[in-house]
Amino acid sequence: MPIYEYECTVCGARFELRRNVGQSDSEVKCPKCGADNTRRLLSLFAAPASGETCASSGST
Repeated sequence: MPIYEYECTVCGARFELRRNVGQSDSEVKCPKCGADNTRRLLSLFAAPASGETCASSGST
């Protein structure tokens, strides 16, 4: 299940929710102020390019 980021347009709080893909645009209430006036944010993630590894080789 993906994690989506949201922002409350009333108080400005940012929060994350784990939701099914089909629910990503469903109404969400702000956990801080309770307003249902939120918007889903564009989330960026990093992935290694082809051939790169996450661990360094340790040699200098």
